[in-house]
Amino acid sequence: MPGPTAAAPHAPNLAPDLAPDLAREVLAELFDSLWIEDVAGFRSRGVLGPPDGDGTRDYALALGPGHLRARVRPDGWRDGVRLAGAARYEAARDGRDLDAPGLLAMALDALPELAPAVRRRTLDEMARLVDDLPDREAATDALATQALADDPFAAPLAWERLAAWRDRPFHPLARARHGLDRAQSLAYGAEAGRYFALSWCALARDRLAGSPGAGQSGPAAALLDPPQQALLAREMEARGLGASHVAVPLHPWQAEHVLPGRFAPELGDGRLAILDFRGPLVAATSSLRTVALPSRPGLHLKLPLDVRTLGVRRLLPPQSLHNGLHGAALLAAALARDPVLGRSVEIADETGFWHFAEADGDLYAERPGLLGCALRRLPPGGPAVPLASLAVAPQGGVPTAVRAVAGDAPDLAALFSDLAGLVLGTVLRCACLGFVPELHGQNALVAFAGGRPHRLILRDHDTVRTAPDWLAGIGLPVPAYLVTDPLRNTLLLRRPDDLVAYAQTLAIDVALRAVAEAFAAAGTGFTLAQARRLLVAAVERTLDEADAPSGRKALVADCILERETAPFKEVLTPLLAAPTLSTSMPSRLGRAPNPLYAGRLP
Repeated sequence: MPGPTAAAPHAPNLAPDLAPDLAREVLAELFDSLWIEDVAGFRSRGVLGPPDGDGTRDYALALGPGHLRARVRPDGWRDGVRLAGAARYEAARDGRDLDAPGLLAMALDALPELAPAVRRRTLDEMARLVDDLPDREAATDALATQALADDPFAAPLAWERLAAWRDRPFHPLARARHGLDRAQSLAYGAEAGRYFALSWCALARDRLAGSPGAGQSGPAAALLDPPQQALLAREMEARGLGASHVAVPLHPWQAEHVLPGRFAPELGDGRLAILDFRGPLVAATSSLRTVALPSRPGLHLKLPLDVRTLGVRRLLPPQSLHNGLHGAALLAAALARDPVLGRSVEIADETGFWHFAEADGDLYAERPGLLGCALRRLPPGGPAVPLASLAVAPQGGVPTAVRAVAGDAPDLAALFSDLAGLVLGTVLRCACLGFVPELHGQNALVAFAGGRPHRLILRDHDTVRTAPDWLAGIGLPVPAYLVTDPLRNTLLLRRPDDLVAYAQTLAIDVALRAVAEAFAAAGTGFTLAQARRLLVAAVERTLDEADAPSGRKALVADCILERETAPFKEVLTPLLAAPTLSTSMPSRLGRAPNPLYAGRLP
């Protein structure tokens, strides 16, 4: 086919809030998602030209009166192609380079059955991509200094900021924050690393519910130092609330934008009161609604924040908090049963939480998810780095967090082998027992010793997926999860294959793939082909050593290594199919070429 017009260095019609390198990254992730999910026939109808000497080739797709043109390269992770330059639309009389919003609009226009409201919503998500890139570039040196510092708070917070910059790898809409304007995103997001003070309210005791581990004194005792506790208590007593109410922290955005409207009855009759007290200072972690306290290293506070990211309202539903208790109990039972897991895995303490209670006690109502908080206490020791931050190199070369824990010139092949062994050793042993933690890069911390990973710390236990028959078969407890739709829930799975799919998609195809791509881009000679071979070796070694029924290990090996296709997590297609958005990210499992299939390894 004829070659496309020469690619411009970057798309000239950039979205106003996106700097050029971010625009290219978002465009590439969008093109890759459209290709692998075959949205509007991007894969099945696209035409590829012959490869050139550098392996790249022309791509063309008929759309409307013209053609989408691009230069693509071999994927390197699985069979397929990825964007290698600019994308361009060419019609009979004109042509133009496309940025990510333009490419998305063109793809959606090729879906005649798409509801207009869904089209507008999806384009709005892309338009709301907010990233503090100019400040981020200016702050790169300072951030690297913090990440490399021997400071019990500054370094871990810098690692969280790095993880936030990568956010959910391979999700083209991951940076969209619907509800925050640019100034608010900078004030409350992790990218800029700004501190802000918590707001507080006083909630009547009969409208506050807590977990068994919450305690009667409320969250203030864990969050505030003695002088701050005294100031808070003084205001509570002065307003006659000391005996009847409990002080509950609020995200300041939530206090301003949600409470006045959604809790007007309680504010009117005095069951809820907004307090003047502010503090302590906090900073966002890689999870927008979870904050860290400089005065309390190792303590995180999760707060509801009715902002939409990844198509999800970031609330704090009580059923999820209670499910986290059951997930953590299962994890603890598994660590006690399997000595290898017991030595290599720790779990964060997330047993303390409080939430608003409706008069009828309905845990599934909306308002309990809008007001409350949860404490997270990380195990002592360190350093412990979010797995996602190991995939971020804002200055190029070896990722900053890797340099912080393994030195400036680590052996990336040896390091990736160790990471693969730790992560897959954990998730596959768990799978053989009958459960899989949601082990993506944000939920898992990697503890290092002597420059090598030696332990995983798991957090956010509310989505520990299970195969109940496998759990019961070896005497592990089946979690008593609260689920709203037993037939469609993803926590209690009927087929072990579906359980293994979560290990494949979250641990391998998201978390470890992101690290592998960052290592391959570091310029040290490490390649994605090498990463795939190391992953296969880690799978084989783990299954050979795991103390589990042979039939289970055979099924896991078959799913991961012996099938030509593997599950992958579709994100665009289910988002386009969802008429409304809820507190669960729209996603579903598709099939794609298996990167670890033995017959396809380089």
